[in-house]
Amino acid sequence: MRLARSAALLAATCLALAAVTPPPSLSQPVQLPSAAGAWSRADSVGMYAGKALYLLVDGGADLFFEYGFVRALASEYCRPPGAVAATELYEMKSAAAAYGLFTSFTAGTGSAAPVGQEAVLGEGYCIFWKGTCVGMLTAASSDSSSGPALLDLAEALSKEIRHAGEIPELSRRLRAAGFDPRHTVYVRGRLAAGNQFPGAWVPAFPPAEGVVGTSGGARFLILEYPDAAAAAGALDGASAEWKRSGLAANADEAGRWGIREGDGGVSAVERHGRYVVAVSARSGRPGGLASRLKQILPAP
Repeated sequence: MRLARSAALLAATCLALAAVTPPPSLSQPVQLPSAAGAWSRADSVGMYAGKALYLLVDGGADLFFEYGFVRALASEYCRPPGAVAATELYEMKSAAAAYGLFTSFTAGTGSAAPVGQEAVLGEGYCIFWKGTCVGMLTAASSDSSSGPALLDLAEALSKEIRHAGEIPELSRRLRAAGFDPRHTVYVRGRLAAGNQFPGAWVPAFPPAEGVVGTSGGARFLILEYPDAAAAAGALDGASAEWKRSGLAANADEAGRWGIREGDGGVSAVERHGRYVVAVSARSGRPGGLASRLKQILPAP
């Protein structure tokens, strides 16, 4: 998120912008309007699709592609007397993809805000999710007024997104069971899973959708495969790789794997129907959390 012009120049530009873009129809792609609430767009809109995303996102574009990136829109908005916000709107292939991207950037940060379907407001930034889109707003300067101002801009932009989306089923199950959604991330593939769950054994699993979260000082990972056979094959293949790499991993008679981590912690990994469930804890036994997680999943 980069501010290409000075705040002073953009504040002056605000005074010259008065046009209001009519609301789009449901069939039109989402746009960044010339006016959004009390804010006015202070620059042209940059559109990034395909590998052009690397021009907008430094060093992290691969994560967007893993979730399912379609295109991004970027511009800057200003609000008299001198507020400036860099604005990026990412359109993803599905609501689940957008939700996952949103959680990957917001888990454990900021505070929840009533914008779009979900939003997080932090010091000088606001990130929201609605339907297939994720909006990321960054203020040029952070003070006591920047939070409410960013919320005003985010709310106006979220209204340009005509369709809402559903939270993925696995994430809904965790919420219903009392797991804090602010501390869970919906992942798609090795990159997101490895970023959120840094165990050396995680990349051995085939790419899958799932959830990484924290609870009671322990970290957990649930990977979802098409069926029980696919999950069993994923665990068998991963455990074979662990052995080849010399990882301190051993299975009990029930097929539950225990892995000794480099930081002294222990990870427990097992299959539950079409899911692979893993819990990592630096102290205590991970079995209690693993049992709780299996209780909220469909029966094998």
